[in-house]
Amino acid sequence: MKSKGFVLVIALFVVLLGCTNEQKTDAKITYQSKIFIEQSLIDYINKNPELNSEDSVVYAEALDKFQREIKGLSNHIDFLVDFPLQATNIRDTVMGTKSFKIATFETYTDLLRNKGSLLNQMKLRINGIFQFDDEAKGLVLGGKYYLKALIYKQGKRADVNYYKKTNGSIYVLGVYPMQVKKLKPVSSTEKMANLNL
Repeated sequence: MKSKGFVLVIALFVVLLGCTNEQKTDAKITYQSKIFIEQSLIDYINKNPELNSEDSVVYAEALDKFQREIKGLSNHIDFLVDFPLQATNIRDTVMGTKSFKIATFETYTDLLRNKGSLLNQMKLRINGIFQFDDEAKGLVLGGKYYLKALIYKQGKRADVNYYKKTNGSIYVLGVYPMQVKKLKPVSSTEKMANLNL
């Protein structure tokens, strides 16, 4: 009789252990975002858990798939819609007889964002080209903006990466040269982060 009880306890332990492992791998991000890139990333993570695989071969294949997915997203018309970026570098340049501004825009950390948001875990750089002075009106170093821009050239797949960290993974979405058509400042109530240089 004792052996049946022992087998039953072992079987129950195995079932419970299997359930806890399933919960870890099936953890989904339930936060919904109005920002196209962020929601696309949430959907991708939820559908592709192998990006967190401990198996190096599975992880390498998942990273390759992730790079292709993000590179493809950069062509989408809504790629930068409502995505907050900060001007980290501004310079004037001349090509032939034409002078214009170039500015680097990058993601920034804001501790007042929703805890479920992935924005603080995303890295993205836009090398923005302003062909006309009026398009750069209001541009200041450290300023936070939403950009309306057209992609000049597809980014490099090697610039897209993923780093697993215990306190929150980092999603590197790449570097893209774009022609900036319009700047919209992030409202002052949202300007909470410091310049990350």
